[in-house]
Amino acid sequence: MEHAHYFKRNAVYKAEGESISVVNVHENNTLTPLDPWMAMVVSLADGQHTIAQLIQHITALYPEGAPDNLVETIESVITRLTESEVIELTVRPSLLPYYLRMPMDEQDPKQATEMMIKDGFIQSELKQ
Repeated sequence: MEHAHYFKRNAVYKAEGESISVVNVHENNTLTPLDPWMAMVVSLADGQHTIAQLIQHITALYPEGAPDNLVETIESVITRLTESEVIELTVRPSLLPYYLRMPMDEQDPKQATEMMIKDGFIQSELKQ
């Protein structure tokens, strides 16, 4: 895995306390809860940081020394999230649209929906 790549969210997410879920806006806002590792990566996937920076950040959370398999664990989480299209890897930093930039519960619902329709992220229910 290329650690120089940037990682960004491709899915709307919801934060409730320590718990983070992916929101399927195409299926009635169905929530899929994420395990803590996936939740951490999704919450940090702002398109402005590389995988190397993510590894550095998570390593710093272990003042007594990170586990030996930390890099492999992070790579595995990133692989699973990219395969499920929750995050995407890019060679350059990306600016996330409003509706992906912050948790769903912190967004203005009307503004987020309008922007999703405008960007083609979702279809307008008014279209026949």
